[in-house]
Amino acid sequence: MKLTPIFFLLIGIALIISCKKETIPPTEEKYFPQVKTIIQQHCQSCHSSSGSWAGRPTAFDTDDQIVAQAAAIKAAVADPVTPGPMGNKRMPQDTVLSESNIHTMVKWLEKGGKASD
Repeated sequence: MKLTPIFFLLIGIALIISCKKETIPPTEEKYFPQVKTIIQQHCQSCHSSSGSWAGRPTAFDTDDQIVAQAAAIKAAVADPVTPGPMGNKRMPQDTVLSESNIHTMVKWLEKGGKASD
């Protein structure tokens, strides 16, 4: 019996079909690093141990402090309140966060508001 190139081609195709594709789980986006950057840029000038609110209860010096205040952060930056000259959010008081920044913070909170999210 002579093995022809067609035979080898069919064997190759059969092997390819029978091999299972390796499935790679989708990478979940991590929002906390972005949230931390937003907080560093827009919140820590007041909310830190050396900020203008030094000694007050809300400081964002550490990841744990940010996570512990997740609900308060959401209320301050994402929940609508009475519109004022700087928009309709309470914080930050001196500016308005971009919709993109607010969206990032809300997505982080929806995932659980942890440093690992």
